[in-house]
Amino acid sequence: MLKKFLSLAFLLIFGSFAFAATVDIFHTSDTHGFYFPRKTNGKNIGGFAVLDAYLKQQQAPYLLLDSGDFSSGTYEAKQSGGNLSIQFMNRLGYNAATIGNHENDFGKANLIKNVDSAAFDILAANLKDSSDNPALSKVKPFKTYIINGKKIGVIGIGKEFSTKADNIKISGERKALKKALHQLKQQGPDAVVLLVHASIEDDKHTDEKNNRDLIKGLEGINVVLGGHAHKVFQNVYKNGTLFVESGTALTHVSHITLEFDDETGKFVKAYSEFVELDADKYSPDPYMQEFAEANRAKYMDKPIGKALETIPNTAPKNADYIDSPLGNLFADLVKKHTGAEIGLQNTGGVREALLKGDITTRAAYQIFPFPNKPYIVRVKGDFLKKLILKSLKQNRSLFQYSGVEVEYGYKHKKPQIISVKVNGEPLDLERTYTIGTNDYTAKGGSEGYMFKKIEDKEPYSQKTITELFIDYVKANPKGIKGVKNGRIKKVDLK
Repeated sequence: MLKKFLSLAFLLIFGSFAFAATVDIFHTSDTHGFYFPRKTNGKNIGGFAVLDAYLKQQQAPYLLLDSGDFSSGTYEAKQSGGNLSIQFMNRLGYNAATIGNHENDFGKANLIKNVDSAAFDILAANLKDSSDNPALSKVKPFKTYIINGKKIGVIGIGKEFSTKADNIKISGERKALKKALHQLKQQGPDAVVLLVHASIEDDKHTDEKNNRDLIKGLEGINVVLGGHAHKVFQNVYKNGTLFVESGTALTHVSHITLEFDDETGKFVKAYSEFVELDADKYSPDPYMQEFAEANRAKYMDKPIGKALETIPNTAPKNADYIDSPLGNLFADLVKKHTGAEIGLQNTGGVREALLKGDITTRAAYQIFPFPNKPYIVRVKGDFLKKLILKSLKQNRSLFQYSGVEVEYGYKHKKPQIISVKVNGEPLDLERTYTIGTNDYTAKGGSEGYMFKKIEDKEPYSQKTITELFIDYVKANPKGIKGVKNGRIKKVDLK
């Protein structure tokens, strides 16, 4: 009798929660070819084999989604033209991914091969292919999936490629989203998920829409799964929509839960959890582990030099400068290599700090993973001043400089330039200066958008920026240190 009473009490108290219909979604983004676990804070974390082990512990059916930039970012990814990423994702059973700006880093032929060999859906409502390539015709604006009895609609919105692809254009995300959402609603989904290679974070240095602006005024989008900014956002809500971003390099996975009302079947809420992919906690499946190890370029892990100290790729918080020792080093390298008056390195291109100790070729590629090559650009001093001003964003700079010293402050919360010196001399607004930078920036990629209007530029050499760094490490067998901060200095304006 007591047992029956307790069972009844349990049902009365917890029944409405215990039997709520749910759908699980697992989300990654900006994996960038980080296929293997890495030492982080004393742990081995990340990689596809560990993700596979974690997913194998799930009891209920789920959706596995990715917000793009899976093709490019490591040596192994480069050697396979991005196709190794597809092979890993196929083995894990991804349901869908959208297209990131780095999916075309290895050229159109590799892009087509990768799309064609994907066993999962590629969703990008804003992709247009004027060549009508059969492989690219596989790219769809949206797809519905039946998970745990619920119809989940997923819309994909990609981002314009960093490297142009003939006849392929990714643009007009807002217009494409509105059209896809209208068509999807006609299929009566129980919930709608937007899979997009863009961030909730404001990105005012370009004309890109952030995810909040992208969906503003559009009804019926329950979850937005973003990326591109390499940020982590969990349980962020705007007008009832959940926004989630899962960082980068496959160290974690986001677990999103959708809840539906038992009686009406209608969507109730969504929430998320950020799960660390700890290799000791989630022991990799032998099948996936064997595949991963067979595709690891082990010679990449041999030391080529030594870091005498940890060299940060960011400035310390609350410092009076916003340049970094590693960013300055890369700016110095491209300046010296090109012989230009100024070296310029986009801050976001230097992906990681360099840890104290042995430097491997793998570490070099993880710090600067892209196949960018040196470029020479000639600009007027007036353009350079405007570029520096526009690059100042909330106590950070979009660029690191060599041969340039900047003093700036804030007035009414807006940055104001106090002085700019080029190689010790005051900036001459009328003079033409030569800048050594990478081709991504020179051609107007992302933060380098102002360079789109500059015509006086040309490639300098076939060396990649990563190769310049590797040469520098090998040329200093006793070890390397970071370059002193203080090139972009903040002062108080009274």
